[in-house]
Parts: sequence; C-alpha cells; structure tokens
Amino acid sequence: MKFYFIIFIFLILNNCASISESKNQSMSVTTGEITGAMCTLSNSKGSYYVNSTPGSVMVRNACDQLTVTCSKKGYIPANPSAGSIQDKSKGMAWGNIIFGGIIGIAVDRQTGAGCTYPQQNIMFPMQKISGDNNNIGSNNNIEKLKDLKELLDAEIITQEEFDNAKKQILN
Repeated sequence: MKFYFIIFIFLILNNCASISESKNQSMSVTTGEITGAMCTLSNSKGSYYVNSTPGSVMVRNACDQLTVTCSKKGYIPANPSAGSIQDKSKGMAWGNIIFGGIIGIAVDRQTGAGCTYPQQNIMFPMQKISGDNNNIGSNNNIEKLKDLKELLDAEIITQEEFDNAKKQILN
C-alpha cells in the first residue's frame, strides 16, 4: 500500500506544470533590417522591454496572448499583425486532467506554468516612413487639407492659395 502511495504522489508531482515547469521564457525580437528599435512585450503578467533590436528579454509565461510593439523614430511597423503571439498549453499541464484535477489546472493557468509561447524568435519588421507611404502619407495629407480648408473658411487664405496648396499636397 505504501508503495502505491509513493507512486501516486510521484505521478501527481511529475504531472503538475507549476512544480515541474519554468514560469519564465526567453524571447528574442528582431525588426528586420532595422536595428536599434525599442520593443515592448506585454501579457497579463506584465510588460518586458527590449531596449535595442535585435535583442532578447525574459518574459513571465501567461495563458494568454503576448503582444509585441516596437518603435523607432522615423519608422513604422511593416506588418503590425506580427506583434501577436498566441500561447499554447504545455504537455505537463495535461497531467492535471488525470492527477491534479481542477485545482491543478487552475494553479497552472494562474501561475502561467501550464502555458508557453511556441514562437520564441519574434520577427517584427519595420520600414522607414516616407512620403510615398500610403497609410501615413494619406492621413497626413488629410490633416493638411483639413487645416487648409479651415484657413480658407476663416478667410485667412484665398481660394487661389487654397487650390495651389491643395495641388502640392496631392501631388
């Protein structure tokens, strides 16, 4: 009987991710050909910073999405959707279904030990802001046109000045 009890305890401890698995994970971030960007990795356990790309940081595992944002003056994300890493359950956490029950599953999810981020090398490409950039350029042009229209409506500039400035912005 004592032998079975020891085997039972060993199986319980062996299959609980909170006891047998690390709660932290190293993540590396690169921003393509652009270097020196600052990146923030965030999940429900906190925010973690890479001061200059390429670089690495230790993050606390959480059973939720890891969000990545990078910034550098004069640059924008080339693919903003690259900044989302979905968690995945660790194999050890499944042992709780058999041995640890609901309490074991809850503990592993709460501590983050039952989950991992399968993608440890994050590629968050960035590109230089240019006048040809459709997203930034068009938003900037819309703001300039709105400002010009306000000047025209307030009779600070003439219709001719408005038309000339409008041509310059749109070309």
